[in-house]
Amino acid sequence: MHAVSIAPATAPAGSAEPPLRFAGALLRHAPPGHPDAGFFATVIGKSLACGDLGRSGLSSRELEGLIARLFPGALTGHDSALAALREQAAIYPARSMDTAQAEFMRLLRALLDTWATPGASTTPWVSSVLAHACLRPDHLWRDLGLSGREDVTFLLARHYPGLVVRNVRNLRWKQFLAYSACEQAGLPPAAAPGCPACEDYGFCYPDMPD
Repeated sequence: MHAVSIAPATAPAGSAEPPLRFAGALLRHAPPGHPDAGFFATVIGKSLACGDLGRSGLSSRELEGLIARLFPGALTGHDSALAALREQAAIYPARSMDTAQAEFMRLLRALLDTWATPGASTTPWVSSVLAHACLRPDHLWRDLGLSGREDVTFLLARHYPGLVVRNVRNLRWKQFLAYSACEQAGLPPAAAPGCPACEDYGFCYPDMPD
């Protein structure tokens, strides 16, 4: 599949919601045409709008490296539109997880590392974002602030192409990632930690106990 850039959803001029305003401000610092700039701008923009930069799933070191690479000057400049980024980065929260969440993250990162495109410098950051998002109950595309499932498909196809083609049952991506992580580890299929609180849990997992 050809590389497709993921752009933040658009809104009429002057009416953009905070996530879109933050994403647009970040993209002013991005190198032209980078295929992942729109994705990361969207994820960070939504996290900023939620008042929780750690929601992105990136560690403080990953965030610093990502911004230096894709949005140089966003943290060190004086762009007033990114004041919230500088403020939240300065008090970046330490993340805590329960045992089940930590084990799921370990299994999913192992899966993504196995199927990652060799030499893609941004892929580890994508893995961090995806693994953390699977701990929350919404659909991946909506949780990340994307326009639809196809954006997740493009992202996965760019960074983990061999994994994407294995989704022959066309499962929803969070479900597929969770099942694949369990399969690789030799474990029975299980839902991602965030799935039981999702409105579509019964649809995706009709045979799972409540």
